Amino acid sequence: MKRLLVLSLALVTVVSVLGCQRASRLPEIISRSTGIGSTDRARAPAPVPSSYGSSNYDIFSDEPLPGESGYVGGARTGGTQAVTTPVMGRPSSVGQMEARSIVVGGQQRSYYVYAPASARRGQPAPMVLAFHGGGGGADGFVERMNLRQMADRYGMVLVAPQGLGRKRPGRGSWNAESVSAGGYAENAGVDDVGFVDALLRNVPGDYAIDRNRIYAMGFSKGGMMAYRAACVLRGQITAVAAVAATVSSANCPYPQGVSVLHIHGTSDQNVPLNGGIGAMTAAANDWPPVSRGLSFFTNGNQCSGAPQTLRVSSDTSCTVNSCGNGETVQLCLVQGGGHAWPGAEPARWQVKRNVKVTQSFSATDYIARFFQSH
Repeated sequence: MKRLLVLSLALVTVVSVLGCQRASRLPEIISRSTGIGSTDRARAPAPVPSSYGSSNYDIFSDEPLPGESGYVGGARTGGTQAVTTPVMGRPSSVGQMEARSIVVGGQQRSYYVYAPASARRGQPAPMVLAFHGGGGGADGFVERMNLRQMADRYGMVLVAPQGLGRKRPGRGSWNAESVSAGGYAENAGVDDVGFVDALLRNVPGDYAIDRNRIYAMGFSKGGMMAYRAACVLRGQITAVAAVAATVSSANCPYPQGVSVLHIHGTSDQNVPLNGGIGAMTAAANDWPPVSRGLSFFTNGNQCSGAPQTLRVSSDTSCTVNSCGNGETVQLCLVQGGGHAWPGAEPARWQVKRNVKVTQSFSATDYIARFFQSH
């Protein structure tokens, strides 16, 4: 009996050791499968209640998760219930990424807020809405494009909404009301304009926001969403910066008073500069040309006179149109550039497909200085 007991204990010990060894490899397995390390996963806030499940995947597939985050109390404004989500970090709203949520039309929507220390010093600060690309995540977009550093340097309150999707948590798209609908949000008729409107009514109450300096920026489908918000939320957005995007909707009802910076690679095969279908355009999409969208703003703002051309780097030139009331409409072209954010580290899919991501020009810094001038 004693010998049997010893053998049993030995067997339990062996099983336990093997189980621990297998469990210890889980971070390695997860990292290999998702591209996200265990350290990053541990720092992530509660998953946003959204996912992505269409073929319109135009965003970096190896986005990192956010760094630190904090907690702020919620508010109720104009019938829209704002619900904040507690996440790891000190209960502070300055100097940390905060995960929040808000209920819009009966649906819970998630977003991040980052406010530099200067936002609490009483001086009215500009606010920037930053829209990730289709299939992407708000947290990864902020980190990869160095948007927190931009907010710190230029004293901007950064708001990064999360698009809705279907299957992948933390990945989503936008309903920019495109003429060729694509992605979960457009196919499901998600009210993303209502989401943006709710953010514009709720977030400024927590900070000293200068309402004459509210800006929108975005990459790819996120740039299309930035355009749509500026076009329909009359008088609420002062300037838009879009990278590798186009005005994908059929119209732009209220372009007046909105300045535009558009950055595009001449060899973009996802959203071609001249419109249509590129070699990597997602199924169901047929994009309008960039020039069509910019004409809404040049005509609406009564831009006149010969445009000025600026050489901003070895491979990037910008054409600037001056308009009636101080607005500008600017188009920056990266020669040979692909579907990319200039100055960002190339993603794996871009390296694999030989997509040019210029390093001679920083879109993030150029956008910040553009916003600062309006």
